[in-house]
Amino acid sequence: MKAKGLFLWVLLILVVFTTNAQVKIGIKEGINLSTQSELGMLWDNNDVKTGFTLGVTMDYRFHSVISLQTELNYKTEGLAYENKESSNKMDVNRNYDYYNIPLLLKGRFNEQLGLGETWLVSFYGGPYYSYLRSAESEIKENGVTTVSDYDDISNDSDWGIIIGGEVAKVFNKGELFIDLRYEMGLSDVTENDDIKNKVIGLGVGYRF
Repeated sequence: MKAKGLFLWVLLILVVFTTNAQVKIGIKEGINLSTQSELGMLWDNNDVKTGFTLGVTMDYRFHSVISLQTELNYKTEGLAYENKESSNKMDVNRNYDYYNIPLLLKGRFNEQLGLGETWLVSFYGGPYYSYLRSAESEIKENGVTTVSDYDDISNDSDWGIIIGGEVAKVFNKGELFIDLRYEMGLSDVTENDDIKNKVIGLGVGYRF
């Protein structure tokens, strides 16, 4: 009986949360500033590599303040550095392309900040999973660039956590938003090195 009662309460809560739920679908694009470093390091001394993000997003607003947001992104990121051990100048780039899916718990605080309904300020966090599309190593030495496949020693998947925030301007038929996040990888990028992806992303998009 207790189990049945608990089930009914959970079902009731889900019904209450989803009755007035809103689903906002959108598109986004942005730039990534990335590097790769060991676990526990927010950044590394390597150069910052610039990439991009293209994707779609869904914001499931089952509560007046809280929502769940998921995305399907195509991202380019990686690692860039100058080899100081070589007698000749050697610039190394590792280029990684991923399909990326985050699951974010999001809180909106526009009312608490006195912004009314025309602006939305949100903070969020949650896990992400990425599947590797391609990886390559690009080495430039003495004016000669050599590109080689890096798929064989790179792991197919990457996962970690995301924290970030968003500001959105509300219009009659949608929302224009700006998004800033930090991605901290928790899995190894390659089979040979204990390094993780670390990415700062700045994006802009529109939700309908």
